[in-house]
Amino acid sequence: MAHESKTVLITGTSSGFGRGAAESLARKGHTVYASMRGLTGKNKAHADELAALAERDNLKLHPIELDVTDEAQVNSAVESIVAKEGRLDAVVNNAGIGGMGVTESFSLDQARAMYETNVFGPLALTKAALPAMRKQKSGLVVNISSGLGRFTMPGIGIYASTKWALEALSESLRYEGSAVGVDTVIIEPGAFKTGFLGNQFDPADADRAADYGPLGDIEANMTAGIQGYFESEHYTGSEAVVDAIVEVIETPQGSRPLRVAVGGDMGPVAEINEQTRGRQQQLLEAFGMKDFAPLA
Repeated sequence: MAHESKTVLITGTSSGFGRGAAESLARKGHTVYASMRGLTGKNKAHADELAALAERDNLKLHPIELDVTDEAQVNSAVESIVAKEGRLDAVVNNAGIGGMGVTESFSLDQARAMYETNVFGPLALTKAALPAMRKQKSGLVVNISSGLGRFTMPGIGIYASTKWALEALSESLRYEGSAVGVDTVIIEPGAFKTGFLGNQFDPADADRAADYGPLGDIEANMTAGIQGYFESEHYTGSEAVVDAIVEVIETPQGSRPLRVAVGGDMGPVAEINEQTRGRQQQLLEAFGMKDFAPLA
């Protein structure tokens, strides 16, 4: 089935879900702006690879420089895309950073950095994109959360809290967007091989973990558990998340789900999502907001 070509901006496309989604969407005929930091620096090889792929296969795939923590750069990127294409149909907030370790062992600066990238970055890009989407009376914000946006565990509290914050922002945006023709969708991946484990903060105050016993070495324990899952029959491969992003973008306006849990380990999260849906609608009605679109 053919789909209408859309203009899409994706953050964090140097690797992982963002890289896969950028190529997949471009191959399906969409115009994709694949953003990353360090376009001429640390990520030059990744940007050059995307540019070469676009030229070789005649894809509308454009690598662009974008640091989501730089509000002026975010605004400029969106303005330039809208000026060139005449519209912006979807943004995919995929860029993220994390860290494993007992909460006390992270500095406040590290916590702030996680929030800057995982929460304020998506908020800045969404704010930049919404005026064009409201003018079009159509648009889509896709926020890449995590199973850890619905539950948490030892050693991952700061990262999980950023995803809880992103989930709350996304849900409010979903309600509000129903008044102006803009959908918001949360993708909740489980554990996937994306390079994320190798791109995390090491706790700045690691010596504080010594009194926590075995829990103090939570990174080693958690990494071992994740690697075991990767080798199990339940692991589905990161293409499942890429497919979910593409499917959401190509789903007709107004019929997209609020949350999509992806991964063989995400059954419990899908159950949480289902259990809360009806309660959320009841709360809207209790506060006199029953006219907002129900959560699909």
